[in-house]
Amino acid sequence: MIETSVARQNILNLPSASLLSDYPVATDGYDEMCSSPGMLRPHWQDLMQFLDETGGEELDRRHSEVQRLLQEDGVTYNAYDDSRNAQRHWLVDPIPLLMTGEEWSGLAAGMEQRSRLLNALMVDLYGPRTTIRQGWLPPELIYAYPGFLHACHQSLPTGSRWLIFHGVDLARGPDGVFRVYCDRSQSPSGAGYTLENRIILARALPMLYRDAPLRRLASFLETERATLAGLARHNPEDPHVVLLTPGPNSPVYFEHAYLANYLSLSLVEGEDLVVRDGRVWLKTLGGLRPVDVILRLVFDAFCDPLELRGDSLLGIPGLLQAARGGHVAIANAIGSGLAENPGLAAFLPLLCQQLLGETLMLPSLPTWWCGASDARGYVLNNLDQLVVRSILPGQPHWEVARLDAAARAQLVNRIQATPHLFVGQESLPLSTAPVLEDGRLTPRPVMLRGFTVADGEGYRVMPGGLARVSSGLDTLQTALQQGGISKDWWVLAPTPQKHVSLLRQSYGPIFVTRDGGDLPSRVADNLFWLGRYSERLDSTARLLREAFGRLLEWEQDNTDERCLDDLLEALEIPVPPVAESPRARFFTLRQKLLNLVVESDHSGSLHTIFGDMLRTGRAVRNHLGDDGWRLLNRIQQQIQQPVPGLGARQARELLEEDLMLVTAFCGLNNETMPHHQGWLFFDIGRYLERVLHTMTLFNLAFITARNPGLPLWEVVLTITDNLTAYRRRYRSALHPRAIIDLLLFDEGNPRAIGYQLQRLQRNIRRLQRPNNSSPYRSAEERLILEATTILQLADIEALATLSQDSTHSSVELARLLEALNRPLLALSDALIHSHFSHAEVPRQLITMRP
Repeated sequence: MIETSVARQNILNLPSASLLSDYPVATDGYDEMCSSPGMLRPHWQDLMQFLDETGGEELDRRHSEVQRLLQEDGVTYNAYDDSRNAQRHWLVDPIPLLMTGEEWSGLAAGMEQRSRLLNALMVDLYGPRTTIRQGWLPPELIYAYPGFLHACHQSLPTGSRWLIFHGVDLARGPDGVFRVYCDRSQSPSGAGYTLENRIILARALPMLYRDAPLRRLASFLETERATLAGLARHNPEDPHVVLLTPGPNSPVYFEHAYLANYLSLSLVEGEDLVVRDGRVWLKTLGGLRPVDVILRLVFDAFCDPLELRGDSLLGIPGLLQAARGGHVAIANAIGSGLAENPGLAAFLPLLCQQLLGETLMLPSLPTWWCGASDARGYVLNNLDQLVVRSILPGQPHWEVARLDAAARAQLVNRIQATPHLFVGQESLPLSTAPVLEDGRLTPRPVMLRGFTVADGEGYRVMPGGLARVSSGLDTLQTALQQGGISKDWWVLAPTPQKHVSLLRQSYGPIFVTRDGGDLPSRVADNLFWLGRYSERLDSTARLLREAFGRLLEWEQDNTDERCLDDLLEALEIPVPPVAESPRARFFTLRQKLLNLVVESDHSGSLHTIFGDMLRTGRAVRNHLGDDGWRLLNRIQQQIQQPVPGLGARQARELLEEDLMLVTAFCGLNNETMPHHQGWLFFDIGRYLERVLHTMTLFNLAFITARNPGLPLWEVVLTITDNLTAYRRRYRSALHPRAIIDLLLFDEGNPRAIGYQLQRLQRNIRRLQRPNNSSPYRSAEERLILEATTILQLADIEALATLSQDSTHSSVELARLLEALNRPLLALSDALIHSHFSHAEVPRQLITMRP
């Protein structure tokens, strides 16, 4: 157990093999672990003893276990400009960052005060603007900043709080003093990653974490949930709280889904919500459901295309007006991005005195706003010691000492032309913290992000937060975008703290519910397509596996491989001309098949199909079980990781593994997802895709085959995994009549069209029907009934006479498949129209007088 007593001031006697024996400590900087070379800070000594006893080799093994667990859980952080489906894995160092309780108390008080100050500042700037009228703030600093939204003036009811959640990026300088580098007030990310870091490391290092005297994080998140519920005005007893995310393409979408699940919130996107009669509503399968509180993780300007950015596809038209009317609470309020203006740092000490009557406890990085002549003169005279920033979001910063003469002159001209748009900030070296690298501890610059949440009249501070180490990047946001390693930030307590869970026993009344009409339409849509893409991936992998198998037999001089051309047709691969030499043709076919396995830009490749599957799976992250999500990430590693020097035999083995994982994913969802509305759409998607694929195989085997006959029939039975069933049932040579019965009419065979149609009909009948719907069958019910009836009324005797050269019977089968194909192709559109799109009833905007 780690002791926090400051009385232990002894110098650690290091064994020769100690992790600290060659740990370098800069004499002109501040190291979080060591006060000087070889001398540990008191609160680090017991941790170092544990690490030394564990040993570098074992720590490396635990480190690898941490990364494996993170990868299985799909923990990612992606940049907006990453290539399609690219995911940057989240990295965690197993060595926590320690902070004493005494030191933390002062830091927490400073963060709490800063949150109150910024909230008071926004109340003023979006209201009476006393700070500008009294000259405490220059107007050009505020009005020139894009984060100041004029549309948000007096947009909150009186007494409402602008800042509910606040992220503070801070670091310790060489003098040991913490300074704030920037504030995150629009959608401060990192709290979910902080919790995931703690959970993952506790799994990988259970002995260390079990008895560690550190303050727990769950109580902070419990306060967060209670605060959100307390914002509701219309339904305070049972508020409907949603988390608004930009969607799966967001760099921190993992955290959005993670927090929504942890805090028991509905995860929604802008297209899921609509404003009607001044209120915000969630589009669900059962109609519109009112929303009371929105935890907003979409940037200000994108929240309302009606009043802010008109080109935004992430927001909800009319949201700002609904907030003005007090009909929905938004955390943080739209317009809170104003607090991220870097020029405010120069005025916060004065503002703290004027608005709060207090002295600013937590200083910002020394900042000079160039709009003031004295500050501009200082900046221009000391450029080599400063970092120059634009106050405009998304602009670069300039380390002037590294600029050449031309770039320096250009920057000076820009500052002099528009001085109010620039600030100069002192450049201070960051403190360092130990990172495990190859069994050794290495110091790396570290930056922290702390979090506060509104609680009563003040704010509660998370005991710890997100720590990131990198190669010297000066902001946490930049470190996130460029990579780096995160650390678990410990705030030590006098004694071990009890584990706190958000899952508490409820003693009050609860409304028992099941997935039904409250399922968001977008979620149902994505589950439907997740089912289709997973089945499409399975079907393509089966075709490829069989094609590689036939190709390998060809390589062994097996002459009966005429069906390979038909498999190429099914995979939409152009068949090479027969004029090619057998050797050239073999290598041409092998490369074309390998392209479908390894290439990401082919429309029918496994990469592309899985990319669509992953996209829809990420969109419903909080509707999949943990094991299902881990399997999805296993499939991603299997399919999307490049395999150098892949040959035909290795590709076939890889496809075998792919099929096992996809089958496990679908089977696990079948066994763990409640069989309510969400699962119904997933299953309908799977079996609609399967029946269409099975009909394609039938068409290939009996109608359009280049080389019809026994080899191709055997291939079809193998692809559908029915060859063993056929042999067990008939114990004789292949016969088309038996194949047709097994794969077309057998309603007890999951790979038969008859079974698939019956399952689709049963599931479609169970779908939630919209309110005030017609008493008659829906379009999708009529279509599946039509398909089922066509099959049941098929002339079995005419089909049963089919033989290899029976042209008449092939025509009958072609007619049957064509008749089935028409309603099944229309079924997808019918489902989309009935359940996934909300057609609006025309509404009269003005009253017409007679």
